[in-house]
Amino acid sequence: MSRKIIAVITAVTGDRVIVTDEALRHVIEEHFRGIPRDIILEAIERVLRDPTDLFRDSSDQSKEYDFFYRLESGDFIVAIVKIIPGGAYLSSLYPTGKKHRNKHKKFKRVKL
Repeated sequence: MSRKIIAVITAVTGDRVIVTDEALRHVIEEHFRGIPRDIILEAIERVLRDPTDLFRDSSDQSKEYDFFYRLESGDFIVAIVKIIPGGAYLSSLYPTGKKHRNKHKKFKRVKL
């Protein structure tokens, strides 16, 4: 089964992040129900290109995860990107409220 690519966004890290139809549907259905796709894509692009904070989990040698946090109107939105040898893929995007998730804070903070 091939995944339909909706967008490729160059993140602040230089990674070209692939946004698939499947990932975008997940974001909308699970976290931003009722918000149009184009607005969600704009939000993903803003978070990846201009994050407030970035954390990296590289504990697994076969993959790593980058957690891009952006402060928007007093609340954080996090975009999670899975990086594997085949490329960088958006896993999810969701609001976290006034602070970072505790489990993300234990990962390495990347200087921006």
